[in-house]
Amino acid sequence: MDRDSGRAQVIKAAKLLYARSLLNAFEGNVSCRVGRTLFITPSQVCKEELTVEDLVEVDIETGKTLSENHGRRASSELLMHLCCYRERPDVFGIAHAHPPYATAFALRGQPIETEGYPEMMLLFQKVPVCRYGRPSTPEVCDDIPEALASYDTFLLANHGLSAVGATPMEAMYRLESIESIAKVLFIARAGGGEVSLGAGECESLKNAYFANRGVI
Repeated sequence: MDRDSGRAQVIKAAKLLYARSLLNAFEGNVSCRVGRTLFITPSQVCKEELTVEDLVEVDIETGKTLSENHGRRASSELLMHLCCYRERPDVFGIAHAHPPYATAFALRGQPIETEGYPEMMLLFQKVPVCRYGRPSTPEVCDDIPEALASYDTFLLANHGLSAVGATPMEAMYRLESIESIAKVLFIARAGGGEVSLGAGECESLKNAYFANRGVI
């Protein structure tokens, strides 16, 4: 992904997150990796109004800002993005937001998982919860390496949902998909809970998920 296409995808993903009510005016952040740097949405700017000139360029190794315009500051979740890129060389896009249903799981400290929704199990298997760390502090990242070893999405306890991908758009679509799944599970559980597929089928779906990710 080159500089121009990466930045364009960040803007597109951020605007879609806002248009689809997956974040409010000042929440959420999106980034892309281009070589040894990342481009990330700025702090406290409504995603609907972003342009590529608003993005902040940061060195992934040092975390230092390389370029910014109009006095923009990198998102307060910069440390989380840096952690993800450092842990996963295959990741070139990250999206973080506070979609209502998924964030409700995060506020309860409850992973998003099921024994009754095969699409969820095949695509994601589980959305783990990383322990709480005060936003914008290094403690936010404590559990992220373990989560990313097996999954492409994770909850931050008492905070929100993050997704990684090969592009910012892939990360955004994963985040949107998890929010839809969280909503379905919420509705099902309000009506008594989903029907389990049974231990054997659950194990088969789990094996299929990890086989497709290349994880043994």
